[in-house]
Amino acid sequence: MVELSFRDQYRRMTRKEILAQEREASPEEAERVRDEIKAWIQHMALHTAKFLITLRKDGRPHCRPVSAFVEGWTVGTISQGEHLKNQHIRNNPVVGYLWVELCPEPGRWLRSVWMQGVCQIIDDPEEVQAFFKRREAVAGVGDNHPNEDWVRLLLRTTPQLVRAEGFLGPNKPVLIRDFSR
Repeated sequence: MVELSFRDQYRRMTRKEILAQEREASPEEAERVRDEIKAWIQHMALHTAKFLITLRKDGRPHCRPVSAFVEGWTVGTISQGEHLKNQHIRNNPVVGYLWVELCPEPGRWLRSVWMQGVCQIIDDPEEVQAFFKRREAVAGVGDNHPNEDWVRLLLRTTPQLVRAEGFLGPNKPVLIRDFSR
């Protein structure tokens, strides 16, 4: 009889069996990977897809790929003046961000991070330019479209909840609720 790897065993499980095994990481386990999770979402890597999820007036979600620059746990995204997502945020400032690893390292579980937070739309040109300067100093990316004539808005999201998966293996989500450090 051939013994299956854990990954192969996992693939053969039903959804009910998988959910029955899912257990939130203990506070000690979460603390052990907290800095790794934060560093992972702060890294502006090409191998990670980032999405902003807003809610329409009727509650249906609207999802857009975005660039996300993370300072501490606060997320900044630049948007054009009258994009649909901006109207959604004006109607309901609760948003979600999703980071998904596109090509996990061999032998690692796919990593993803979901953040729920409250978004503030900043339209002050000085604050937007200060954001560009900070982002350029850290990530080498300033204003990607300096010669284009459109209103730049900074979408600044303060997190309420982070759920990270794949950092402690399967079925062990890490939940972070304290962003004071």
